[in-house]
Amino acid sequence: MAQQERFVELLTQVAREITRRQSSDVCCGDLTLEQFQTLAAVSGVDLSTIGSLSDRLCVDLSTMSRNVTVLERKGHLQRARSDDDARVVHVRLTPKGKRSLTTLRCDQRDVFQDVYGRLPAADRSQVVKALEALSACLMAAAPPASACCAPMVVSRKRPA
Repeated sequence: MAQQERFVELLTQVAREITRRQSSDVCCGDLTLEQFQTLAAVSGVDLSTIGSLSDRLCVDLSTMSRNVTVLERKGHLQRARSDDDARVVHVRLTPKGKRSLTTLRCDQRDVFQDVYGRLPAADRSQVVKALEALSACLMAAAPPASACCAPMVVSRKRPA
C-alpha cells in the first residue's frame, strides 16, 4: 500500500505544480487558466457550441456560458447563430482570441520545455511513455470511486 500512497502523493503534487505554473507562468494579463482552456477548446473544433465546450472541459453549462460571455466581452470569442438551426449558437475565436491563444501556447510550451530539459536525457522517453499510460488511464471511462468518507449531512435548524 505504500507505493499506492506514494503514487497519490506524487500525482497530487504534480497536478498542483502544473496548475500553479499554468496559472502564474502561462496565463497572464486579462486571461485566467479556465479562459485559456476555453480558447484552446474552441480552437480544437470547427463548430463549437456552449454545450460541446461544457462537455469537453467537464464544466457546468452555466459556468461555460459565463466563461464564453466574459471572453466575448474581452473580444476573444464571438457567438453566431447556426445557419441550419437558429436555436444553435456557435462559438468562434476572433483574431484577438487567436493571437492570445498563440502567445499563451508558446508560453506554455516554454514553461514545460524547461521542465523537460531538466529531465536526464536517458529518462525522457521513459517519462513520456509513463505519462501516455497515465493519460490513457485518466481518460478511460471508469466507474465512480466510492468515497472513503460518507458525505456530510448538513441540517439547518430554524431559529425558534
